[in-house]
Formats: sequence, C-alpha cells, structure tokens
Amino acid sequence: MAGLELVAVSKRFGRVQALRDVTLSVGDGEYLCLLGPTGAGKTTLLNVVAGVVRPDSGRVLIGGRDVTALPPEERGVGYMPQGYALFPHMTAWENVTFGPEVRGWPRGDVVRVGRQMLESVGLLERADALPRELSGGMQQRVALARALASSPNVLLLDEPLRALDALLRLRLRYEIREMAKALGMTTVHVTHDYEEALSVADRVALLRSGELVEVGTPVDLYERPKTLFTAYFVGEGTLTLGTAEPDGEWTRVRIGELELRSSRPASGEVVVAVRSRLVRISLDGAGPGTVEARVLEARFLGRFTRLRLMAGGVELVADVPSTLVPRISEGREVTVAIRPEHVLLFEVSEFERFPEVREVLVGA
Repeated sequence: MAGLELVAVSKRFGRVQALRDVTLSVGDGEYLCLLGPTGAGKTTLLNVVAGVVRPDSGRVLIGGRDVTALPPEERGVGYMPQGYALFPHMTAWENVTFGPEVRGWPRGDVVRVGRQMLESVGLLERADALPRELSGGMQQRVALARALASSPNVLLLDEPLRALDALLRLRLRYEIREMAKALGMTTVHVTHDYEEALSVADRVALLRSGELVEVGTPVDLYERPKTLFTAYFVGEGTLTLGTAEPDGEWTRVRIGELELRSSRPASGEVVVAVRSRLVRISLDGAGPGTVEARVLEARFLGRFTRLRLMAGGVELVADVPSTLVPRISEGREVTVAIRPEHVLLFEVSEFERFPEVREVLVGA
C-alpha cells in the first residue's frame, strides 16, 4: 500500500503555477527524494502534504486515508522545514521532545527518544541550549531530531542537510535514511543536489516548474534518463548536438569528426549526452570501439579528477579516479571508451519543452 499518494495536485500563487497536476505515489516505508532546481515547486509540494498549504485541486492520501481537508496535527506527518521553525524559548531538548510530550507519551519513552534523537545528530551535550545559542547547522540538526522524534507515518524533510559542513552532511545523509528505515517511515526528502538524491533515495522524483518530469530509481535517472531535462539536471558531462543514423543493432552518432555508437534508436539531428563518470580512459592505446583524445586540462576534485579532452575536434568531459592522474598529464594522448548504452540520444524537439537546455548548448 502507498504510504503517501498525491492525485492531480495543483496550486497557484497569483500568476505563478507552483504545482501542475502532480500525481505521485510513495510506497509504505519508501525513501523518496524530490529533486529539482530552485523554483521547481518542491517546498510547495511538501507544504501541501503537511497541510500547511491547501491545494487548489487534487487529493492527498496518507496510508490510504484522504487527508486533503485535515489540519496538519491530524495527518501523522513529521515536517522539517527549511526555516527550522524551532521554538525560541525552548531548549534543544524541549524542542525535540515537544511532539511526544503533547501526544501524551509515557515519560520514560519521551526521555528515551529525546536522548536517541539528540545523540544521533551529535547534540546530546547541547540539550540545554536555546536555539539562539546554537549555530545555524546545529539548529538544523535539532529541527531534524524534532521531526524524527514523534515517529510519524510520513516524514517530510526540506533540504535537511543544507546548512551543514561537508563531513557532517555526508555522515548525516546516510544516518537519516537509516533512522527513517528503522522506524518504518515513508519519507520525502527535498534537495537540489543530485548527488545527495542519488546516494540515499529508493526512488527519485524530478520536478521542474511545478510538473513531474520523471520518477525512477537513482540508476534509472542517471544511466537511463527518459527526458532531456533529466539528462541535463541529474549528473554532469558532455551535452552537445550530433547526427544519428541506424547501423544494424546500434545507432551511429557523429559529432563533428567524432563518431560514437549508441544503443538508443534515433535518426537525424539529435542531442547527445554522455555522463562524465561513464567515460573510460586508457593509456594502453586504441582498440575496438575506442577513440583517441588529447588531455586539455586535468582538475583535481578529490576522489575524482575532471579531464577536459579533445577528440575528433569535439570537447568531452571525463571524471577519472585520481589515482590515475599522476600518469595523465595535460597534453597527453589517451584512449577514450564510451559504451553504447551510455551514449544518450534525445530528439531536438525536446528543446521546446526544456528551453533552458538549449541555452546551455548555445552558451557552450
């Protein structure tokens, strides 16, 4: 059974259509990331589920029950908004245990969950601090602990890791998922960071201008996107124009003097997308299905190093393990291999639906 279901939900604020006929089902206990650029409608969608905003049309169901007309306190929802909304006169402990207290939990359970939640976000030693005595990142962690403390049926997280330092953000992204899974919560986690979404979600729902563009597993959206916008927004790499023609079981793709093969059927002018982390680099010379390239630039990014390559007069981007970089210097000739299933093709007519992608290509 679906833990959360949205049926044709729409919402307008003045002249802005914030949500447009959004239909989405989140399974019981599923961890779904709602991904999209700024202004996509992500926060509005959470507010509709939480009952903070009433939709103009459509229905919201939680556990099969229609809650569209119910107030927030009757929905069984835990919500961590972007602004934290901590009670300024309450300590971190009091903020976290507020929900269980007002619900009449036994004192022992209130104390147990308060300690567990504050310890999980690394703030048990600051339990007596007021919000004004905590940093922005600490306040965010208190808000997260408060949202988890009441063991809601549906947990809503609006950019829960936004104000945290890099190391804590990486640690907490997995701990949040583990806590939600352990408690059996149906979770909707809003983020604009595709890497965050791909790393924790069971499925990802991509939102753009109030409309759902695509819903699928992280692997589906990264390696097998159905739309040009998904290929553009989820992941980094090369995005360019080319021409395609059928060639037996494959499609032959020409980009300038560069020739690639794709497993996607297409003909005529196409938009070509290749993920930077799916480009394979070799120093052993050319072989079947490979092309030669010259390294224009190598930029260290930690675990990966980003290479700008020139192949057949076309610039490609590849992210390779940094352990290879000492052997790959700028100006060196290398061999590039891209599997046909990783050469993504889209019709140029998709520019009409996603004009921002055309602007990126024109700008390039």
